[in-house]
Amino acid sequence: MRSTIVGLTALLLGLGTAHMAQAALSPAPDNAQVAWILADAKTGNIEASHNGELLLKPASTQKLVTTLAGALALGPDWRYQTQVYYRGQLNEGHLVGDLLVDFVGDPTLKREQLRDLLKRSGVTHISGNLLLNQARFSGYDRGNGGSWNDLSLCYTAPVSALILDRNCVQGALYANAGQAARATVPAHQPVKVSAEVEVVNSTEQKRSFCSLDVEMTPPNQYRLLGCIGPRKEPWPLRFAIQDVSAWGQDLSRWALGQAGIRLSGTIKDSRIHLAEQDWQPLASHQSPPLTELTRVILEQSDNLYADSLLRTLGAEHFQQAGSFANGTQAVREILLKEANLNLGPSWLADGSGLSAHNLLRAQDLLAVLLVIANEPRAQWLKDLLPVSGESGTLLYRKSVQDPSLKGKIQAKTGTIAHVQNLAGFLDADNGQQKVFVLLQNALSISPQHEKDIAAGIGEWPARRFERDWLSSAVHQGVIK
Repeated sequence: MRSTIVGLTALLLGLGTAHMAQAALSPAPDNAQVAWILADAKTGNIEASHNGELLLKPASTQKLVTTLAGALALGPDWRYQTQVYYRGQLNEGHLVGDLLVDFVGDPTLKREQLRDLLKRSGVTHISGNLLLNQARFSGYDRGNGGSWNDLSLCYTAPVSALILDRNCVQGALYANAGQAARATVPAHQPVKVSAEVEVVNSTEQKRSFCSLDVEMTPPNQYRLLGCIGPRKEPWPLRFAIQDVSAWGQDLSRWALGQAGIRLSGTIKDSRIHLAEQDWQPLASHQSPPLTELTRVILEQSDNLYADSLLRTLGAEHFQQAGSFANGTQAVREILLKEANLNLGPSWLADGSGLSAHNLLRAQDLLAVLLVIANEPRAQWLKDLLPVSGESGTLLYRKSVQDPSLKGKIQAKTGTIAHVQNLAGFLDADNGQQKVFVLLQNALSISPQHEKDIAAGIGEWPARRFERDWLSSAVHQGVIK
């Protein structure tokens, strides 16, 4: 299979000379940066291209790159394994020594599973300490280039080795007209939320440029400020945990109590390399296999899962603590070694595409898709992509809601501020399957245009262009 992949990658070198007619295609959004490629899924033959070598922000289409590296390096059956170890003397459930939970970045791990894991250890009394080990990852728990004012939101939750309940807390903000706003979180959550928020009408919001803001202070305290419009139903809140250590200690204390384990010492963080210490295994918990984890990454565009996979690739590939730096380098080396795919001048800052520092070319994404289409070790990824009008992030995407496009497109979406991307596969009406990449960056419209759209006059240019582009590729088999 290697010769086929080499051939497909070499074919991409000719992208700069591919041409196409555009007569029937609606204009791309004004002032935007747009790139696209359409190719035969089996042969890789380029049928249409525009700006294929232009470096653009991939947003979540970058998850295609991360999951391909995961498929090639780890395989579909790979799982995270969280383990409990002890050192000291253990006799009939009484441990004279320390118990250690080795967290490995499992994004699926829940507090109830930690409880069950501790219970399976057979320990009933710990005379020493409970150690929460996070040696699996090192460095920052978020990639460079994230937006500072997104830090309180759950889609940017810290990608630490210790992940419990997605490192996220859900709450609600009650904003009834004529009353002070009130914020709540479930009583069992070890966080504190308060609100000093005015409830005002939309006219007052616009006049005062008032918005809902949040201040965060340790340990995991959130204070809502500003103003918000009235609403009968509560506004949903989702807070990303800021102090992972406090979060882990609080939930571990709950898990110990629920498991009936008495702790004489304290709960502490640690970064112990177990191979260098006298630790004995007691119990383990496995995540779902990589196939199921990848389904969440591709179908739901989950940032936590994607970035944990990236840091894990760094740990596995270099046999050291995983980080965003060695994770992105691992992805490059894995793709080059396993698929002869060279990302060249592209820039990777994370595995999710959330960072504004990421830069990819349309031809890079096309090369990734061709490997997915033709490499047996990676073909299972294609079946996990969202389907137009049927699943995941393409279930309600307005550009693919036309009945004639339903079920015709399998693709990864990519959306951040001023970016709307799509990359994947489509079934043309002539029976051919195509690989496509459509990237739209630097998207913006005037305030008046935005008001018109909100009033039902016209539509977003990027959405119209994406719909027309896809319709042309599906129904005519070409872009023209």
